[in-house]
Amino acid sequence: MKHICEFMSEGCAAAAAVLWFVSASIRLRKPNRIKRGLESGLDDAKAVLIMVYRQSRWSAWAAIAAGLAAVFAIADGLLPGTQ
Repeated sequence: MKHICEFMSEGCAAAAAVLWFVSASIRLRKPNRIKRGLESGLDDAKAVLIMVYRQSRWSAWAAIAAGLAAVFAIADGLLPGTQ
């Protein structure tokens, strides 16, 4: 059981890292148009909100995976060691 908790903890931590990378890699679909709009003071609010929504969705899954990694790490620490 201790080995399963350790494996699950490491797996969830790796999944969280991948999900956070995916969240960070989400960009606007038309960066030039949006960039010009943001520089001129006229921005496309819908495109920015969609980007934020997509990033937050991936970040939420990453946070859930990190939480599961922490729970399994705690369970691994509480279980008696194998001999």
